[in-house]
Amino acid sequence: MLLTTIFLTSLLLVVFAIPPIITLAVRKRLFDAPAESRKIHKRIIPNFGGVAIFTAFIFACSLFIPTALLPQARILMAAGLILFMIGLKDDMIGLSPLIKFGAQFANAFIIAIIADLRIENLHGILGFDHLNYYASVALTVIVIVGVVNAFNLIDGIDGLAASLGVMVSLTYAFLFFQAGEIGWAYLAIALTGALIGFLFYNITPARIFMGDCGSLVLGFISIVLSIKFLNLSDTKEISFGVVPITANLGLVLAVLIIPVFDTLRVFTLRMLNKKSPFTADSNHLHHRLLSLGLSHVQSTLILTVTNSLFVVMAVSLQFLGNAQLVGLIIATALCSNGLLTLYIGKYRRPIVVNTFTAGPAVKEKSFGEQVLEKISEN
Repeated sequence: MLLTTIFLTSLLLVVFAIPPIITLAVRKRLFDAPAESRKIHKRIIPNFGGVAIFTAFIFACSLFIPTALLPQARILMAAGLILFMIGLKDDMIGLSPLIKFGAQFANAFIIAIIADLRIENLHGILGFDHLNYYASVALTVIVIVGVVNAFNLIDGIDGLAASLGVMVSLTYAFLFFQAGEIGWAYLAIALTGALIGFLFYNITPARIFMGDCGSLVLGFISIVLSIKFLNLSDTKEISFGVVPITANLGLVLAVLIIPVFDTLRVFTLRMLNKKSPFTADSNHLHHRLLSLGLSHVQSTLILTVTNSLFVVMAVSLQFLGNAQLVGLIIATALCSNGLLTLYIGKYRRPIVVNTFTAGPAVKEKSFGEQVLEKISEN
């Protein structure tokens, strides 16, 4: 019953909070203006959906989750607040990569050292089993920063990051409920409700984006849930329905596969082309699907269903063990990407990008007219 209450509280708070956020952003001219050629949207759209998501998530967790059920809650909220504030400032005025990475590393060290949530065992992956404290902290920090940025980068089309977040949080809510970790199940379902509420306004045509303040927090909560699940499944038996979880690393990789694989793929390609891995481009998985003429909704659905199928595969093949399952997931992702590359080479279409410009020669509505139109819509 309380699971449903938390879910609905988080969802309804977001649903009622976003319209005034949109109105305020329009009146104060706080937009994600499509000024870069790589951006897909043609309209000025507020990007403060993360404010509603994070606020509703914090409210639902603080109101309904007893401290006894989730003793690390205050540390998690404090760490999450760092990313939220940095993301919000970046959405408003922009920040240098150095400041953003500094905040992300501070966030990761808080989780690894103060909250003591660490990746402690690799179960034979690359020949490693139990890690000593310092190796565990170092690996945990790198993984947290990596996944946080992976969700930030995957937030490129309408509904994608939020849909993947719903899949991740629902999966962990079910797993923690099965394991009897009710506090963590409540935490996960609070995120699910907030994201579904946000999707009402983010599905094409999007009226608002989650922004960095939303995507960074989403990545953070997703990896924290993943690390907690790894630690929990190392010490007690957990089942996914009737299937006992014996390859927990493989399952976690499957849950996070789309954002993680997409980030590793684009970083690798950029470095092979002798570019900085942080150079923005239009080579993400969602861009590639759009190049086939698919819509935002179709691309989001394909990637979310694909991620879900990886989870189904990981659950079905738990008997393989971690090393074999992780290898199979990576091989499947690489083969799928190769097939997509061949298909795109044959059927690619030009991606329709924005034509927003401040030049007087373009026959579009003025900025003021767009603002007034947006206000009238809300």
